Amino acid sequence: MRQLAIALMLLVGLGGPVSAQDGTTSEQADAPAYIVRTTVEPETVAVGQPVVLRVTVLVPTWMPQPPVFPSMEAPNVIVRLPERGSGPVSENVEGETWSGVSRAYRLYPMVPGVVSLPTQVIGLTYADPETTQPIEVDAPVDAVSFTASVPDGAEGLDPMILASGLTLEQTLEGGEGVLAPGDAVTRTIVARIEGTSPLFLPPMIPVLQADPVQAYPKEPAVSESEDRGELSGQRQESVTYVAQYGGTVDLPEVALEWFNVAAGKLETATVPGITLEVDGPAPKAEPRLTSRQLAVLIGALCVLCGIIWALWRYVLPPIRSWQRRRQAAWLASEAHAAEMVQSALRARDLPKTHDAIARWKVVSGAASVDRLEAPLAGIGRARYGTTETLEDWGALDRAFDELRAAVLETDSPEVLPPLNPMPSTR
Repeated sequence: MRQLAIALMLLVGLGGPVSAQDGTTSEQADAPAYIVRTTVEPETVAVGQPVVLRVTVLVPTWMPQPPVFPSMEAPNVIVRLPERGSGPVSENVEGETWSGVSRAYRLYPMVPGVVSLPTQVIGLTYADPETTQPIEVDAPVDAVSFTASVPDGAEGLDPMILASGLTLEQTLEGGEGVLAPGDAVTRTIVARIEGTSPLFLPPMIPVLQADPVQAYPKEPAVSESEDRGELSGQRQESVTYVAQYGGTVDLPEVALEWFNVAAGKLETATVPGITLEVDGPAPKAEPRLTSRQLAVLIGALCVLCGIIWALWRYVLPPIRSWQRRRQAAWLASEAHAAEMVQSALRARDLPKTHDAIARWKVVSGAASVDRLEAPLAGIGRARYGTTETLEDWGALDRAFDELRAAVLETDSPEVLPPLNPMPSTR
């Protein structure tokens, strides 16, 4: 009978899912030392609308200190404790009166989907039924979950504003008509929402960048209130526009699309745009470079000049010295002297040919250039003699190539005979 009575008691609720935790002591394992019960109503709710989570804790005696309830905070969920959301309760458990405290949370999901709250604990202090000494325990609270849905017709709404009422109000303070430089106009828009938190309201006045006026926005002011468990509130935005230069500025219309949960349809709250006209001089031409950009450019040029000076001072001299040594080595080489001979031969320049051959002999270390004497003499007779003969430059060219090949072959390292010559097969 005792188990049946406890089961009936735990199933009593105000609607929605119910869960309970029983605590037992080591001395009295057959009877609960405390009871923690949770209820969620409703199980499915529209985004931005409240879910009531009620947590009740009961003890068989009394609580010398109030229980410490968890915050129940979760990502993408606004948690509010309504006025008079906590209060004392008492129930009859197995013929005895148990006392306790019940707390109601209002949870407002901000996005659609399943919202899960993990297991949490209540810091509980109650009097021992036998000794009346205080007992401190961490009473676990079962994990709970509910579903946030989007009503039909509100699927494409962004931001997701679901409320029972939404209005926009606009005021304009300051100069009227055409503005002069220095005049100021303040545009204020107040959005009032009912049936949900004003935290769902997005920024309304867009950022404005225009030459005729300079915009000075204030920090948005958001206030929230509760009336019999229903949230409402407002968001106020103000921007002051100070006239600077001549021209016209169009402050755009502000519109908020929202879903009326009471009427079940989309609605739009709007305030009209405003045109500001300034009678003043034309805006100053923007400099090609700001002072900061100019300073950066000058610094970069200084760094570049330093790099160029360092290259000229420390890098170029070794490179030039290496180039001079390389050039001198080339001019003193046999290959260069041979190239000068071949250039003179191609030009059919007899004096230069004599000079080039003489230089090549010195550079190459040739013992003799006698084999070139006959071709040179033949060319000389053909050019300066009394008989008309053809200058045979081809013979001189071939003779020089043969002489050079012989000299280079003589200067090349000798090839050593093999250490173990193979015997002749003959």
